[in-house]
Amino acid sequence: MALDVADLFKRLGRPAPEPGTPDWERASAALEDAFWVITAQGHPAWTPQRHPPVIRTLALALADRRFRNPEGYVQEQAGEVSYRMPDGSPMGLALTRGEVALIERTAGRGGLKSVQGRREAVSRGLRTGYPFPDPEDYRGAA
Repeated sequence: MALDVADLFKRLGRPAPEPGTPDWERASAALEDAFWVITAQGHPAWTPQRHPPVIRTLALALADRRFRNPEGYVQEQAGEVSYRMPDGSPMGLALTRGEVALIERTAGRGGLKSVQGRREAVSRGLRTGYPFPDPEDYRGAA
């Protein structure tokens, strides 16, 4: 199912403006940006017209965050009324760890990962790493 600005306004709980109006354009840009951020983390074959349903849901959630708070404010105050975003809440198009994990699982990349390690090879006389081990130091050698 294709990404649609009307679906974003449905989630915002307000009627969608007419296409071409500033709110429509801003929402369209937020939705497009959200989708491409997700695609960069996920699968390059995903398009706005063809993608897994969960990616559509996540793109709408990211676009909602971006549309509601485009400047990334943490706190607002108008007279005696103030509002503060919860600490640690995601802002704009920044992906949370959970969202990244969801995208990777959906893209089929959530399994094993490669981690670079270092093995001491002093016993073989090989130099590894920096600073190089002292050839006269045989601590730990078999």
